[in-house]
Amino acid sequence: MSQITQFFSNMKMDFDRLSQSIDDLVKTYYAIVNFLEIVSNLFPLDLVLVLIFSIPLLLVFNSLSPSSPRINYTLAVLLVSGIRTFLQHSISQSWEIFAVSKTALILLLPAYAFLLIRLLFERVQKLVSRKKALSPRNLEESFGALQSAYRTLSIEIYSELDSVGGGPIYRKSKFLPALKELEEATVGMRRLLEKRKITENILNSGDKIDR
Repeated sequence: MSQITQFFSNMKMDFDRLSQSIDDLVKTYYAIVNFLEIVSNLFPLDLVLVLIFSIPLLLVFNSLSPSSPRINYTLAVLLVSGIRTFLQHSISQSWEIFAVSKTALILLLPAYAFLLIRLLFERVQKLVSRKKALSPRNLEESFGALQSAYRTLSIEIYSELDSVGGGPIYRKSKFLPALKELEEATVGMRRLLEKRKITENILNSGDKIDR
């Protein structure tokens, strides 16, 4: 009798554990569904799908070439986008090039945002430096720009000479940007000195008239 009671007790415990497991699975299912609904409301479904299918390719590409993650991510997104384009065409007989390109651009923009910001910052910095070099406020600023441009040109020339080891220099065009900066700094100093000379001449003329 005790064995029968123990048997039914074990069955009840197993049934309770099974019911708990089913409840956990149902809760997990609804949690996943709710999460996907939230994601689909925030982001387009095609964007999420392209991103999901790009991740395995990204892992494969990173294992082959770990030194270029940005390029690997770009290749993964473009490859999945291309596959999606052909599948879309086979189903609906339309290429949907604009929609696919828009999705790929949205996914790639964060990867290149920092690079674009850095390039923009360097461009603005060069424009500001060029303006200061061409129109210095005083002799000290003009001399600083001239010295900085000369130092940059000297470093590039010595670096190239060390790399060729006394042989002929083939990449002479690489010196042109630094040489242009040096010329602009020289022009800026000449303008500053000529402006000072003109101002001194005007002041001297005024003193003569007063006398």
